[in-house]
Formats: sequence, C-alpha cells, structure tokens
Amino acid sequence: MGKQGAGKGNREDDAHARRQAIIDGLLADALRPAFTYRVPSHDALPADIRRAIDRLLAKAETQRSRCLTYDDLEEALPPRDVSAEDLEAIFWILAEHGIEVEDGEA
Repeated sequence: MGKQGAGKGNREDDAHARRQAIIDGLLADALRPAFTYRVPSHDALPADIRRAIDRLLAKAETQRSRCLTYDDLEEALPPRDVSAEDLEAIFWILAEHGIEVEDGEA
C-alpha cells in the first residue's frame, strides 16, 4: 500500500508539473508578441507608401493632432491598388507615432 501512496504522489507531482508547463507556455506566448513581432520598417516599404506615410505624418504635425481621418488616408495613398500589407504597415507606423486614423473630422 505504501507504494500506491508514493505512486499517487508522483502522479500528482507530474500533473502539477504538466499544468505548470502549460501555464508557463501560455504566459510566454502572451508576452512573446510584444518582444518578437517586428514592426514594418519604413525604409523597407515601397517609395510611394513611404511618401504617403510622410504626408500623413506631416499633416498630423501641421494640424497638431494625434488623429487623422480615413479621408486623409485616402488622399495620401498612391493611385495604385494598395495591398493589405502596405495598409497594415501604414497603420503600424502611424501608431508608433501615436497617430490614429478614425471616421469623421480630425
């Protein structure tokens, strides 16, 4: 009988260790994006997208505003079809500067 009790203790320790490993993994996953996600580099973007970002940043600075409108975004975008990745990069870079794009008046 002593063996069963010892075996039960090992199983509880093993279960605890597995639960702790899962918790540690979840915590690591929750924290990882903040440290490993690479924000798009302004320099790596196509030239027309860089110019659009520069125009948006200049407009926000001129207006002394942290908020631009979707109309501002549309005006700044190049005439070509802009990819989802380009738009994501624009929003990331604007967010790095503390600038949001919203509906309505800036």
